[in-house]
Amino acid sequence: NGAAMRVAPVGLFYYNDPEKLREISCQSSRITHSHPLGMEGAALQAYAVSLAIRKEQNFPDRLREFTRVDVYRKKMDVLEELLDKKEDRERVVRELGNGIEAFNSVPTAIFCFLAGSSFKEALIYAVSLGGDTDTIGAMTGAIAGAWWGIDGIPPEWKENLENRDYIEGLGMRIWETVGNKY
Repeated sequence: NGAAMRVAPVGLFYYNDPEKLREISCQSSRITHSHPLGMEGAALQAYAVSLAIRKEQNFPDRLREFTRVDVYRKKMDVLEELLDKKEDRERVVRELGNGIEAFNSVPTAIFCFLAGSSFKEALIYAVSLGGDTDTIGAMTGAIAGAWWGIDGIPPEWKENLENRDYIEGLGMRIWETVGNKY
């Protein structure tokens, strides 16, 4: 899931071009994670970021249409069922996973984003699941950040962020670059 954890910028740069997004996500993944499930997990995570940027409402359906791998389609079915039933954390972990494999963490991060009503709620839920919390939290944060933007991040979290001005400036320059592209 390391490739999926680092792929968010690809979702940003290619948010309006799903095929290019898939191609670049897989190229980025192949450097360190060449297993097909890892590459597909990275592509799915990048696509989730792109959906959030575009404020798409039907995440599970769009992700199911995008993925080319059955295990991820099945996880999207489970994800939707868990969202509908407001299931407890234990079932979320049992059904979606919280491990180091992309197929056991990317769908979980997407679920955490969809289950949260704010950036903060999504992130707290993600890290409360246990397991590979840094990766699941990072992926959830990437999707949630793309959806709610910088203003969605609690001010008290930003106040203590090391190199905050640099990070915010870098984010703005990246977004301006993307904006000039489309």
